[in-house]
Amino acid sequence: MLCLQNVCKIYDRGRVTALRSVDLHVARGEYLSVTGASGSGKTTLMQIMGCLLRPTSGEYRLEGVDVGALDEGARTALRAKKLGFVFQNFRLLPRMNVVENVALPLTFQGLPRAEREERAVDALCMVGLGNRLRHDPSTLSGGQQQRVAIARALCAGPDVLLADEPTGNLDPAAAAEVLRLFDRLHESGHTIVLITHDREAAARAERTIRIENGRIVR
Repeated sequence: MLCLQNVCKIYDRGRVTALRSVDLHVARGEYLSVTGASGSGKTTLMQIMGCLLRPTSGEYRLEGVDVGALDEGARTALRAKKLGFVFQNFRLLPRMNVVENVALPLTFQGLPRAEREERAVDALCMVGLGNRLRHDPSTLSGGQQQRVAIARALCAGPDVLLADEPTGNLDPAAAAEVLRLFDRLHESGHTIVLITHDREAAARAERTIRIENGRIVR
């Protein structure tokens, strides 16, 4: 599903090496957690897997497609079709209600408004928020806002869900709720890559790797 071979990422004109010779394969339907200290390279790895960054060297393939060989437009289209993102800070737009936030990515696919809203409602029901469709995001708890963000990531039917510290801004009860949702999504067949500092969160995945100084150490 996801295949990185000898991937390196260098910043600041060669002065900062974020990833060093990374080899990683993620199978379809797998639940992988990635741990490591701040600055270890976790987020850079996710950004490359998410087609947001190009590796400086090495090869990244997403479902057999050599991402590095694509131009910016093709990478953007691949990202929109194959990947869903969940971030620590939710990234919900305050001027839109819940269902509008979830439907927003579908706007760029040219779908009719009625179909966008129908798919957004389905995604919100999937995460247990079918009774909050017209609420303003600011009226929701942190855990509910993160579930809205997960619904938005799922709305376009991605093959892979990439989550970067999704419980980092949540209290323990809300974090547990979000992690249970990831468990259910994995059980239903979703491929999930979870970036986290939380050992308990990481332990819920099928497989865990740790990054230190840009290298996978286990």
